[in-house]
Amino acid sequence: MAEYTLLRTRRLFDGTGTFPSENQAILIHGGKIQSIGPAQEIRAPDYASVELLDYGDATALPGLVDGHTHMMAIGDGTPGDELAQDDDDLLLVRAMDNAKTFLRAGVTTARENGAKNKVGFSLRDGIRAGSAEGPDMVICGRPITIRRGHMWYCGSEAETKTELRSEVQRLVAEGADFIKIMATGGTTKTSNPLLPAYSATDLQVIVDEAHKADKLTATHCASVEGVANSLAAGVDMIIHCAFLDETGMYEYREDLAEKLVTAKAWVNPTIHVKQATIERLDRVAYERGSLTPEEATLRERTKVALEQRLDTVRRFSKLGVRMIAGSDSPWGSYPPGEFVKEIVALHFAGLSTIETLVTATSAAAQSIAVGDRAGILQAGKPADVLIVGGNPVEDLEALWNVKDVFKAGRRVV
Repeated sequence: MAEYTLLRTRRLFDGTGTFPSENQAILIHGGKIQSIGPAQEIRAPDYASVELLDYGDATALPGLVDGHTHMMAIGDGTPGDELAQDDDDLLLVRAMDNAKTFLRAGVTTARENGAKNKVGFSLRDGIRAGSAEGPDMVICGRPITIRRGHMWYCGSEAETKTELRSEVQRLVAEGADFIKIMATGGTTKTSNPLLPAYSATDLQVIVDEAHKADKLTATHCASVEGVANSLAAGVDMIIHCAFLDETGMYEYREDLAEKLVTAKAWVNPTIHVKQATIERLDRVAYERGSLTPEEATLRERTKVALEQRLDTVRRFSKLGVRMIAGSDSPWGSYPPGEFVKEIVALHFAGLSTIETLVTATSAAAQSIAVGDRAGILQAGKPADVLIVGGNPVEDLEALWNVKDVFKAGRRVV
């Protein structure tokens, strides 16, 4: 086995947001990037064994960072309430298979936003031990929710202030990397996405306890009151960030958007998960010939929700809200291995191609507290590298054309 690996590409995007450099090379040694720069200047030490990989008209970029995954899910439209009926062993096997799919599609770091019991912990630890193949996982373990609230079946229900503190402490003791909170209901049948699950005061208890343990927080917010409560509590990231009132009416809140900017809170918009539902129902209509009245209603509601989310992201982009790419896959109808669709959706919503690539690399890494080791190509950092044919700065669809993936310097087969 060669001591060094030397990668050469027509261009290199380092993840920082600067325009790609031409005719670049990356020298990998010991799982890290030893040096990076013009191809004619980068070489291995004399007499060292080196594997040279010249990709021609290709682009090197950081391994992608998906800030929102649910590896135990299927991505075929199966509701979470049904998924949770599966035994933990089956959920873990599925999660391992999904993680492998993510990695082979170029995602070398992923944040897991909620799994049942200890499935998320087992997945992360198994990958790090080398027993499973997948991205480096950043996990919450289980999301904290009210009794019978969104994703209650994962196993972390808490309501009183004592219970909230205790649940944060329990998750931290089990090894959670961050704390996920269900600030509103969601798709779980026993929850209401339009109503807040916790008050701002309750959220503050969770945030304070998490920050005391040096853990970031993120809230699931499917309606505007959850967003307002999260901002009041000082939450680090707001997921979905839907501006819907208790009746389901959409009204973009400029005041809350400005507070997001002032607070430097991150937002994970999750756009394509809506489009994925529409696409699944379109396939059903084609195969079956028609949709049931319930399916037709769901499709129309999802189309409206998608347009609302695109409108919010367009406004956020102009205002300077900090956003990251996080697929929410394979939740709902969003299959694993298709993170590129979320990246493309953010571009469609108004971000430039370079801004969009940053949301899926350095910005995503920074937002989930792994910016020191992921999301950027730089000497001394782990060699998480994605090689794609073509130029994704000109056309993001080039991200589908995966030539090679390296995780910590190891070439993914």
